[in-house]
Amino acid sequence: MATLLPTDFDLTTLAESEQRVCAAFVKGLDDTWVVVPHVPITVSGHDHEIDVVLVSPTHGVVCVEVKGGLVHLREGQWFQYDTKMKRSPAEQVMKAKHALVARCRSAGIDMRALPVCHAVALPDVGEVPAAGLGPDAPREIVLAKADLAFPAVAVEKLVGQRAPVADDTLARVLRLLRADIELDGSEGRVLEWARTRLDDETRVHLANVAGLDANQRVLVTGGAGTGKTMLVLAWAKRAADRGERTLVVCFNKPIANLLQQELETRDVMVSTFHDAALQLLEPHGFRVGEKPTPEYWRDAITDALTFHAAAIGTPFDTVIVDEAQDFFPHWLAALERLLDRSGRPRFLLAADPAQAVYVQDWVAPDDMVSMPLVYNLRNCTSVARVVQRLGGPVPLPSAPFGDAVVHLHAGGHKEIRKRVRDAVRRFTEEFHVPFSQIAVLTTRTDVRDELFRNQPEGCPLASWEQRGEEAVLCETVHRTKGLERLAVVLVDVSGEPNPVLLYVGASRAVSSLTLVGTPALAQATGVQAGASSSV
Repeated sequence: MATLLPTDFDLTTLAESEQRVCAAFVKGLDDTWVVVPHVPITVSGHDHEIDVVLVSPTHGVVCVEVKGGLVHLREGQWFQYDTKMKRSPAEQVMKAKHALVARCRSAGIDMRALPVCHAVALPDVGEVPAAGLGPDAPREIVLAKADLAFPAVAVEKLVGQRAPVADDTLARVLRLLRADIELDGSEGRVLEWARTRLDDETRVHLANVAGLDANQRVLVTGGAGTGKTMLVLAWAKRAADRGERTLVVCFNKPIANLLQQELETRDVMVSTFHDAALQLLEPHGFRVGEKPTPEYWRDAITDALTFHAAAIGTPFDTVIVDEAQDFFPHWLAALERLLDRSGRPRFLLAADPAQAVYVQDWVAPDDMVSMPLVYNLRNCTSVARVVQRLGGPVPLPSAPFGDAVVHLHAGGHKEIRKRVRDAVRRFTEEFHVPFSQIAVLTTRTDVRDELFRNQPEGCPLASWEQRGEEAVLCETVHRTKGLERLAVVLVDVSGEPNPVLLYVGASRAVSSLTLVGTPALAQATGVQAGASSSV
């Protein structure tokens, strides 16, 4: 629902037709929109008003002239009932629009980032010809009764979407509309709203997929952002609510922490694969050897699970694996052996083979009910298009646009620090994104470590273990698989970027993505070097 400003405005002071139009906009537009009625404006030396002004950080400004009653065009002339109008509503609102643009420009606002268009609302007109109502009122600017029933669709056709303007620009425009508008700072918070919108879309798309757990062996595959982790959470909650002994495992600790937090009210064991195995093995005398090698972690744990299988038994009814593409085949086999076969055991996997960073040529287990997830549900359109170019899923057609993806050139560590500082400042100062919802991700450990040693000015960085509200998360892409942040700075200064790491890193951004690196990074992601992406 859109916001009405001023908040104490009494709609009953307006003409009855204007009341209905304002109410339709408030009810039918999402909460990034602001509806401002009765805006005074001076046109050609005369005082007038704009009946309604709609303002959105991602759509711009729409000036609306409202005409109630039976309005029609006869031989090129506008009539209200049988009375000829002195001027057409389209001409009135067009001149008022130009006056509003002049007001904003005189206040120093760059209106290229916040375009202004106009429309005519006819709340009592049921049918409008496809050709519109004359040369100055084509069909797309005429909002008839049916259009006002679904104003979001009509306005979208009229203005489209673009990258959001900064919060302070939006606030300045709103204050210029009416002197009595008071702002609380929440107007047009489009980046936060975008994630809420994507959460809603994800729940709708995954509602039926969750029911696949009626089968005993299920594999759901999907690219980054298709909602696999949210599906894992839904499966775990359903299993716990059925009273099943449930194990949820993943590869890295950050995603395990997230899953634990989301499932803390359920009786579910949540862990990384290795931590879960050690919890099962330690009561039987198993201890990790000194200076364990990667080969040890790959094979010794599963060998021990096999050796102690009789003592461990089958403690679970349901085993759910997130990021299954990071699990070796013998790890998955070891997990499946933990299931109690006396009942109806469930082995549920979610995987993205394209994100197989640790396991080369990952192959799914045999004989599983399989289903692919098609749409990118977790990235705004601007980010999703970059992710798609890197091999990701199809952007969701109804997703909000989000912030335009930009590339900032950097070669050495000094330039990286400056670019990271600039990007974080933009997130916090223009869009008021808190530090805790920003991540700086690097494709190389040495780049991350150098950022920790010489932190950007005014940009406190913290590892996953030290994260908090007063610091920006700074980690390698490997450690953040499966996580999300509202805004992400992805740093890669290699001459030949690894497309898999770029794919994983870029897809961590929900609403805003800034790329920091050499032209090779821009080329690999399809973003123009040193400029925002318009694709």
